[in-house]
Amino acid sequence: MATPTSPSTAAALLAGMSICAASWPGHAQTPPAAPVILSASQSVPLPLTLPAGTAARTEVAPPLLAGPGGTRLIYLPTTYTYLCETSGNPLQAPVVLAASDCAWVDVPANQASPRQYLAPAAVPAIVHQWKLEYDAVFSAQITHDSATNTDLILTVNHNEVKNEVVPRYYNYQSPFAPPASELPASCGYSGYTGRGPRGFLTCWQAYGAFVSVEVNELSARTNYGRVPNQSEIGPVVWPSAGYFDLSRGAAGKLSSGLRHPSSIIANGYIYIYYFDTSKGVIGGLSVLGTKVARAAISPKGIPGSFLAWDGHAFAVPALPAGFDKNNLAASIARPGPQVASLFAAEAAQRQGYSLQSTHFSVAYDPRRHLYIGVEQFIDYGDGNGNGASHRIALRFSSDLVHWSARTLLGFNGSQMSYAEFANAAFTSNNEVDLGNLFLVGTDSGRVMYAHLSVR
Repeated sequence: MATPTSPSTAAALLAGMSICAASWPGHAQTPPAAPVILSASQSVPLPLTLPAGTAARTEVAPPLLAGPGGTRLIYLPTTYTYLCETSGNPLQAPVVLAASDCAWVDVPANQASPRQYLAPAAVPAIVHQWKLEYDAVFSAQITHDSATNTDLILTVNHNEVKNEVVPRYYNYQSPFAPPASELPASCGYSGYTGRGPRGFLTCWQAYGAFVSVEVNELSARTNYGRVPNQSEIGPVVWPSAGYFDLSRGAAGKLSSGLRHPSSIIANGYIYIYYFDTSKGVIGGLSVLGTKVARAAISPKGIPGSFLAWDGHAFAVPALPAGFDKNNLAASIARPGPQVASLFAAEAAQRQGYSLQSTHFSVAYDPRRHLYIGVEQFIDYGDGNGNGASHRIALRFSSDLVHWSARTLLGFNGSQMSYAEFANAAFTSNNEVDLGNLFLVGTDSGRVMYAHLSVR
């Protein structure tokens, strides 16, 4: 049975993983063979009861960290994010989270706004405009500030801006949407009032998703991340096509932005995988799909500038030149890194291959010196929408950029949404044993899990 680790031990493990990775070839041209599944259970609900009376739920698989004294820190992400601490391991016995175990650590910028629906011109520039209506922790890492001898939490967040009005919370109109006269009535500036299967409908014409990074202390001073003490690094990557060209009205929507990030630390870098909704081709390859960017982690424990993988090296700035997080409007129409998606070359060689990955996340097996990725994607069936379904697949890599072919898992991908790995101790999404491997995901707000053995 694995033993839970302390925050400082977890940081040391990550540093050790970096040392191991340093000796591997950085640009291996031949990816490993595809994973072979030795055994796989069905996906079933994880016996983790979320706190009652707090409106806590988890739309996304819970990011996991080692907490103080052998405890576990579990993020519960949705429009906002709770962080909970528990000594229990739900992979071994049922765990019930109490409200006192949890704290609200990430909220959209408009949660703190006056309860009024502000027009775009009234949205202050200093407001964190990349997270007006959604701010969820999708991934978390521990680093160390050597100057202060303090462990840090780096969270990688999925953010959204869209025209949506919910009476208790959402008040800002998108500063980056076309004029109301060019939008459907359901998402115009008079306010969003539509009702969907989950109580709302997304106005895609006014929608933009961002990937950002935040920093918090992992210390008693912040109750190990549960008292927000965040430093907002802000958006760290950008879509190839940009977001909106408002001078063109409704025709100026360039992309829906970047979605569903994950991260891992290796070789002194933090790698972020994300889905770029941009369309078009570069060098004959699609720019739509999963991409990866990385940044070196400084001695202060925070990442520097991110560079995107261009198929040969991490050489392309991931943000437009002169980017200013406090003035998104200046960059919102500008293109991001002109790079093809990570699996585009593979897609070009396979007729009918889907690029529509909805999430890709990665873990490392220190015993095998091998990375494993889990990819959720949409299988479009006959290409006309008949037989379309969500699927889950595994891949291997030795360098985080060259990946094996898919090995499909048998269960319905919609019952394991935003799949992440988990170790047997339930303290990490990123360091695992391939012979005793767990997947966690969600199904309508419930946390699901499956047990795998892979070689």
